[in-house]
Amino acid sequence: MDSLSPALLVKAALTAAGHTMDEPERHVWSRLAALVVQPPDELAGAVPAPGQMELEALFAAPTSETRAEALADALTRRARRDPSFRRELEAWGQETRQRSHRDETLLDARAAAVQGSLVQAGAVTGVRFVTYGPGSRHSAT
Repeated sequence: MDSLSPALLVKAALTAAGHTMDEPERHVWSRLAALVVQPPDELAGAVPAPGQMELEALFAAPTSETRAEALADALTRRARRDPSFRRELEAWGQETRQRSHRDETLLDARAAAVQGSLVQAGAVTGVRFVTYGPGSRHSAT
């Protein structure tokens, strides 16, 4: 299974917390929540389902990298034990990454100097550097 990115989970949590007016984007979090709260067959009736507490903690503090990492770890552990959950989680992650890449706005920095990973520019607003790929653990705004 591809590693689930905490940055992707933070973006989904922020979107769900009302930081966007785009209904399809808010639906991303509700799909993840519905997937997580459904306990595995061997734990039918278990409350909370594995990963549910971490999901709720991230929703309460959607910018917390620590909570996003805890959720990613819990979902990854659960996916290793439950092939059906893994398939659904992978589908959610793929669709969410595709939507995110499609909806990201391009940076329009005029009079910028770029050297390696350093970008120097005048006043630039709304810039986000986020990594959604496997193994990513960093995002910056």
